[in-house]
Amino acid sequence: MKSKYWTSLATGLSLAALAACQPSSQAAEVAKKDAGKTPVSATRTLEAWRQFSMATTATISSRTAKPGDVFTATVVADVQDAAGRVAIPAGSLVSGTVTDVKSAPNPSSPGTLTLAVNSVAVNGRSYPINATIDSLATERSGRPISGGDAVKVGVGAAAGAIIGQIIGKNSKGTIIGAVVGAAAGGAYAAATKDGDIRLPAGTHVLVTLTQRLNIARS
Repeated sequence: MKSKYWTSLATGLSLAALAACQPSSQAAEVAKKDAGKTPVSATRTLEAWRQFSMATTATISSRTAKPGDVFTATVVADVQDAAGRVAIPAGSLVSGTVTDVKSAPNPSSPGTLTLAVNSVAVNGRSYPINATIDSLATERSGRPISGGDAVKVGVGAAAGAIIGQIIGKNSKGTIIGAVVGAAAGGAYAAATKDGDIRLPAGTHVLVTLTQRLNIARS
């Protein structure tokens, strides 16, 4: 009887020990599998020279703007990283600053705007960005005309026209100037040569990143 008792006791203890070890063995196996997995990064990276388009939310004019004025624009389409993941969703708000302005006081001094892009807001968080403006559609608004000029130009012609663009860079940002396109005609050019640069609300602006941008996405 004693022999059977001790045999049964030993068997019971062995089973209990095995049962106690099993959960830890399973946990170790799960941990081993997890250790072999590559963690998925929640950060989206846009490399330098990545371009995207934004649309201005309000009119910017060299006739009324002042240095220090803030302007905003919305991202036109989703901006994806190299892996095809959305880094900046369409509609994200971009903020910038008018860093310098030169209005057009006379025919020999055309107006210019100098703009700097500062940040972009994604999911409620603002990210500083370094970028340049490389392309946009500008409009020149001419000063009032009268007399012979009105006859040469035509009624209403001085109200404004889409024109060519001059874009330059300096330490303050992107300098936007303009020249009247050839299709406008010499008389129109003469009458609006003192026009200010005007970016109507909704103007599409092509932006190029000059430094890598990391966006944290949940």
